[in-house]
Amino acid sequence: MNKLIQVVMLFVLLQGYKLQAFEAEPTTITTADIVGAITLDRSCLNYCITGVCVWLRCSIYECSIETSIRVAHYNPDLVVSVYDEPGDNPWQEMESLFGSLDSGIVSGIVSTFHGAFVGGGHRVEGGNPATDQSLRFKEVTAIGHPFSSVSDFIGDSGYYCPSEAESFNPYLLSSLDALTWRLGLPEMLYLQNLLPGRRVVGDGIQQQWGPVWPRTGFINQKDDAKAAAVVAQRAGNIVTQTRQPHVYNALDGNGYNRTWLPGELVENDPGTGVWQMLAPEVDEQCYAFGENDVLSTSWSQGRHSEDNRYAFTLWRPYECCEAKGAYLFTVPVRVCL
Repeated sequence: MNKLIQVVMLFVLLQGYKLQAFEAEPTTITTADIVGAITLDRSCLNYCITGVCVWLRCSIYECSIETSIRVAHYNPDLVVSVYDEPGDNPWQEMESLFGSLDSGIVSGIVSTFHGAFVGGGHRVEGGNPATDQSLRFKEVTAIGHPFSSVSDFIGDSGYYCPSEAESFNPYLLSSLDALTWRLGLPEMLYLQNLLPGRRVVGDGIQQQWGPVWPRTGFINQKDDAKAAAVVAQRAGNIVTQTRQPHVYNALDGNGYNRTWLPGELVENDPGTGVWQMLAPEVDEQCYAFGENDVLSTSWSQGRHSEDNRYAFTLWRPYECCEAKGAYLFTVPVRVCL
């Protein structure tokens, strides 16, 4: 009997060791991974020749008509990371750079205004966090994509439009925006954006992923991957506009002579921007969040992170032509690659 007990105990210990040995690795991504994930897929880049720009160039003695090709395409502007705890960014280099800052700032603000916050983050409404947890809280960063500054050099060729973003520049750190990101003030005063169904990712009653407003870290969504997507959409909406009631840097131009900029990121509208998941899985295609998956395989299947850490690339549409004088007009032509 003693030997049997010893065998059973040994088996239990070995099983525990196996579970520990096969414990999921943390969800991480490096700068090299992000650059390597850049895809030429039509749904992401969508490169087209859209016309011929006509210019008037004048010297002291004469004026002449010049032309240049007008092109349109999407740029990978931002890497938006979404995660649960301050300083837990899945982008390794940014975690090293901003992680301690995030944790320190949030700890200080939360301790100072402790009475103003309802809870510290998640509220578990059932036993299984993956399926029963409804109210979630997410931190977020929106940082310039590593390719953004490279596009400035390519733009000199006249066949590519520079990005509004600067590589590795922080456009939104929810830790610096901790008060608004938790309390939702003064966003709760924009009543027109808070009407049910008005600013929602998804369409229809059964396929709504979550509201864009108020743009805070709290979201009611049982699916953690979809919750992260909605929070990423909120961050993108903030940084693509100026004068928003948040602590952030806006994407507000690229200094290129003749560029038609993408403007505000609007939910459910791929014409204003599309997303590509980088972590925990790398997508080869881009899309607007909110697809109808009620009668099909859920978008989030295979996209859940074991540690609730996610990263996405935001691709935004640009159109430009090389400046060769005073702009007159464009002769429209559309040829897409």
